[in-house]
Amino acid sequence: MEHTTMTLKHQNWMWALRQEMGWPLFKPANDCLSFSAGRKMDAEIAMEIGRVAVAMRKDVVYSSWTDAAVAEPSSYAVVLRDLLTINVTDRCVAWAASETSPVILISTRRDEMFAIGARGLLECVAGKPKSLAKGREIAERRIRAAAQAMGGRLAENNVWLPAGADWVEPERSVETVVRFN
Repeated sequence: MEHTTMTLKHQNWMWALRQEMGWPLFKPANDCLSFSAGRKMDAEIAMEIGRVAVAMRKDVVYSSWTDAAVAEPSSYAVVLRDLLTINVTDRCVAWAASETSPVILISTRRDEMFAIGARGLLECVAGKPKSLAKGREIAERRIRAAAQAMGGRLAENNVWLPAGADWVEPERSVETVVRFN
């Protein structure tokens, strides 16, 4: 039961973050980003997420949880695939300029931030906003409220991936929206 409760908490938190960052809850046409959750980030976890990002062919936003009892993640990490490397930036925090602007992730280690761009790519941008505390408070409140509204059921395609296991793309029950102009 504790594992299911923890998995549901992680799922709903990441769905909420996904939604608040402006990424749809359905599989988009440019399906290049994954949202994941697990234990506290360390070198072993970073290597594993990098491996999985390559297998999935997606960048990853990862939430670090110190243990199953905590209500919220301790931080976020961003895994960006470049042409020749996989870059893992840990110790990121959520931030929003206002109640309606997209949530972005701010690195606490480097002078950079991560946001979803117009084409749906997770982009690294140099610099940081000036009002970190106020923006963090706004983002955390919005994510918390959205997570609480997500409900109490695990998604049918929620995947638990043991370390070292092969990635298998789950079947999606909701297809991408296709528009004709």
